[in-house]
Amino acid sequence: MENQNQQHLDLIAQVIKSAQRRYQDDSPYYILWGCSIFTACIAQFILLHFAPSYNGLAWGISIPAAIIIQMFIIQKQMKKEKIKTHVESLLASMWIAFGVTIFIILSFSFKLEHNTYPIVLCLYAFSTFVSGSAFKIKAFLFGSIACWVFAIISFFVAFEIQLLLLAAGVLFAFIIPGIALRKNNLE
Repeated sequence: MENQNQQHLDLIAQVIKSAQRRYQDDSPYYILWGCSIFTACIAQFILLHFAPSYNGLAWGISIPAAIIIQMFIIQKQMKKEKIKTHVESLLASMWIAFGVTIFIILSFSFKLEHNTYPIVLCLYAFSTFVSGSAFKIKAFLFGSIACWVFAIISFFVAFEIQLLLLAAGVLFAFIIPGIALRKNNLE
């Protein structure tokens, strides 16, 4: 009986490790979106100070470019499609829901005004916390905590500073964990 229990535990550990390896294939998404948002935030911050009438230009370039690049990545990954576990399917659904929610929030940001980015940071924290918890990846857990802290601070600072906090949030929640995943995937 004890041997059978150990075999079950070993099987569960093996399934989790396998899912973690497959999850590492998603590292390009984190790096892509993290870099796109980071760049847009910094560019908007700079443009607000030097060319205010063009301050939204970076978003108009970086987000469509990221979507196009993501389509190529998806197409490439679909060619080597693997069977997904229930957890992977659930997380994929969560990220789709995340994307739809972000789209709605940003589309109606004029109603939220200066509370938009703190809410976006909370969503980044939520999504990366769930993903990090599901696969026991500490970099995402630390990134989610950083986003929650930045979100709280964002409610009390000027819009320009919120841009910098949003940039820091994607650095800690997407870029650094994405690079860590990528590095582990290559080893």
